[in-house]
Amino acid sequence: NEAELGFLSAYGGVDSPKGEDGSAILEALLRFMRAGGIECEQKAGKVVFEFGSATAESDGCLVLCKGKHLPLVASDLHAPGFHDGIIGTKREKVSVRFTSWNQDHRRFLERLVEHHRS
Repeated sequence: NEAELGFLSAYGGVDSPKGEDGSAILEALLRFMRAGGIECEQKAGKVVFEFGSATAESDGCLVLCKGKHLPLVASDLHAPGFHDGIIGTKREKVSVRFTSWNQDHRRFLERLVEHHRS
């Protein structure tokens, strides 16, 4: 049945909890952050940036961010390709596992970058 569901990607994507290779997602995240002017330090499967970090895992990429009043709501963490998302009670931190890399993930990070710069 999995092969028959590919057409659903036209309606927002098909997500697998297993996720893509975390290293590939981490590399894409690193390129994206650097292209946006965010200084990043990369070492052994981890990227550290001004307001957080990202770590490659076997089933995705764990992203941790901190800041005051992050511009996020719980539904931001329930889109396809976002798993195990947790927002701090005061919206001061977020933890989420990216299991894919697409426009939704880039927009998520763009919002955090803009918030960090403001």
